[in-house]
Amino acid sequence: MATVSPTARDYRRAGPPGAAIVDSHAHVWSLDPDAYPWQPTFGYVPTEPAKPDDLLGFMDACGVGHAILVQPSVYGCDHRFLLKTVREHPDRFLPIGLVDPSDPAVIEDASWLVDAGCVGLRVNLSSDSRRAERQANAPAWAALSDVGVPICLRAAPAHHELVLDVLRRHSSTRFIVDHLGLPEPAVRDAAIRRLGELARLEHCWLKIAGLAQLSAWAPPHRDVWPLVRAAIGLFGVSRLIWGSDFPNADYRASVHLIRCMPLMTGAERHRLMAGTPRELWGLPR
Repeated sequence: MATVSPTARDYRRAGPPGAAIVDSHAHVWSLDPDAYPWQPTFGYVPTEPAKPDDLLGFMDACGVGHAILVQPSVYGCDHRFLLKTVREHPDRFLPIGLVDPSDPAVIEDASWLVDAGCVGLRVNLSSDSRRAERQANAPAWAALSDVGVPICLRAAPAHHELVLDVLRRHSSTRFIVDHLGLPEPAVRDAAIRRLGELARLEHCWLKIAGLAQLSAWAPPHRDVWPLVRAAIGLFGVSRLIWGSDFPNADYRASVHLIRCMPLMTGAERHRLMAGTPRELWGLPR
């Protein structure tokens, strides 16, 4: 087993002066499959690097103090590159580890990841419906809830009922649904209905991340604005967080989009990009 990295407390430093913004969803990886073999869970293998130094450069240029690094699906449960990156930049990055509730060793894995400094866990519900059902109905959820960190869910619209069932069974756990629930903007009404059902569960947060991936239009991605407007109205900015989805979008455009989107006040924007994520991830206010 790899050497345990510093605790989460060691990551919670101030960041650059004045940089209150928190990027709650970014990925990093290396194009060195010999050292870090690909495990393409969703069939995707990167052809371009996602370098930590590039991410830091974008963050500095955009006034972003911290980034939450989400374990990419292409590495599966091999967290070596993620934890190595955080050890090298403990004042800027915090990690979220990937777990599978249907894995018999999931509780041991989750506990180890939190001990290694992870401030959250992520569950990627499988695109295979039978496997997704096994994940959602696994008995490990109760113990995962006891680990004490937020649990992020990558769930497609087809997983919606499974997600609702998990959330209803574990009301004391903070859940964060990633990427607005991966909606199809062309089926807007159904997406907004799903957001409304999630919003009624007060222990559910929503991540506004990856708008470029959800949009069929060029920046500023106006076709997804109605979904963002609905999310603000249903959840309130106190249960919303923003993420760039680096490297899957132009970083400066991702930050500029939120800063200029005329759907919220300046105070609401600050809450979305700084206040709420700092509370969720335990960062200084």
